[in-house]
Amino acid sequence: MAFLISRRPSKQHFLVAFICLAVIYLVLVNINTPPAHFEPSSPPPAPIVQEEVHIDYVKPLDHEDLEDIRIDTTREEETAEMQRRIIDRKYCSSDNCRFLLPITITEQESKAQMHFRQLAFLAGRLDRTIVLPNVHSSHLGACRKHPFNFYYSNEWLDKNKKFFNYITLDDFKQWARERAQVAIKPTAQELYIEVNEEFHLMDNVQNCMQHLMNFDGRPIKHFLLPDPESRDRRKGNYSQVLQNAMSDETMAENYMDGKSTKVPHLDVLNLYYDRRFSYIEDPEVDEPMKYSDTWVNIAKKVADNLSPFVAIHWRMERLEALDNLVPCAQNLVAQIEKLVQDNAMAQHPPIFLLTDYPHLLNASTRGPESMSFKLSELQSQHHEAINYLYQNLNITLTTIERPNQPIPYNELPPENWNIVPVPSHAQPADTSVLGIVDKLIAMRAQWFWAGSPAICAKASSFTLRIMEERKRQKELQDQGLSKPGDPIIRGIAKPFTNTTFEL
Repeated sequence: MAFLISRRPSKQHFLVAFICLAVIYLVLVNINTPPAHFEPSSPPPAPIVQEEVHIDYVKPLDHEDLEDIRIDTTREEETAEMQRRIIDRKYCSSDNCRFLLPITITEQESKAQMHFRQLAFLAGRLDRTIVLPNVHSSHLGACRKHPFNFYYSNEWLDKNKKFFNYITLDDFKQWARERAQVAIKPTAQELYIEVNEEFHLMDNVQNCMQHLMNFDGRPIKHFLLPDPESRDRRKGNYSQVLQNAMSDETMAENYMDGKSTKVPHLDVLNLYYDRRFSYIEDPEVDEPMKYSDTWVNIAKKVADNLSPFVAIHWRMERLEALDNLVPCAQNLVAQIEKLVQDNAMAQHPPIFLLTDYPHLLNASTRGPESMSFKLSELQSQHHEAINYLYQNLNITLTTIERPNQPIPYNELPPENWNIVPVPSHAQPADTSVLGIVDKLIAMRAQWFWAGSPAICAKASSFTLRIMEERKRQKELQDQGLSKPGDPIIRGIAKPFTNTTFEL
């Protein structure tokens, strides 16, 4: 049967044709019209890409605002090595931190801070950041009890930042902990720099930081370097000698007993340091560090209350000629009498005494004033000399204030022996801060006497530091450059000796 085509369209035909045309029209319109939220001429927006973060954090700038790193260990693309670099950039502004950590520095505070200043400059030359050691008992070292700023101001550090970078010990430990969190402990090695192999000053020093670092494959090294005071007697330039001894190449020797030629980067050089004299020639290294405002303000208050006054430094420790002590006391009193006469004073000025003799005399709660001068070493000559002083002069001394141990005034002389309590600002108290406060008070005295070395007293860098500051203040005063609050210096320093002094 054939299909026939009608020549006359029906209504159904018209309806189907209309629908088809409408569909074709809509399709063509959608093809040529852009989406409503894009302009036809505008390219599609670029994908959002997080920029690489460049950490420009250089110690010590703004280190008080340091925040812990929060590491997303779930991100597979961020390897442990990448995380280590982020941590090092945060603390050192470079891909690899390089620290010099003083585990111990021998000698007491006046000399120890000189050694620290030398090390800070040396660290800069080694391209290492010096870690600020802790302090306690008049010594410096990483394992001491109090932070660096318990003794010192940061002014000298910041003033010399062109020579070296520094980091606080707390920030250093936080850096090491964050490195451990990504399973890459800082690499480390221990180095002893010694004056004499017969000395054993550092034998019992324990490295309390060992657990924070990885010492694998790196042997403990010892470097012996005699230390004559005269530079003419030294073999070579000691600054360069020490730089070579502490260089990466020297420290890498005998790594893994020589079984490996590929030596990893050394993050932390742990230093045990025993020296006597300076070797850095930059004049900036010779400027002493200022002490914390805490002790400066206490000293100023005491000095202002005594002014005008005489300061006397008498270090009796290790003096061999004990029979000189009483004649030295007599000579000192005679010189004070001469000062009174020459200045037409109505009475003796207050005398501020800096001494390692017990400030509480024979009281039941007395203790040694020096970490190296024991009570058992006191002899009758020490007692007689001190008795002569307070029988003839009005003496003032300091002692550490202990809330639970009041000053035993009933066991002290009723007159001429005045005790000024100094707050410790730490528990338990660190009595070594008395040495700092006493030194600062003596720097502000109108007159200053010190025992003649080897005759009346032991030679002391403590005395020298007081004299240097008094000379500096006197020069400013004579040039009219003194600032408000500066002391008025009438005499830089005089010695007292064991000879009879004629009025």
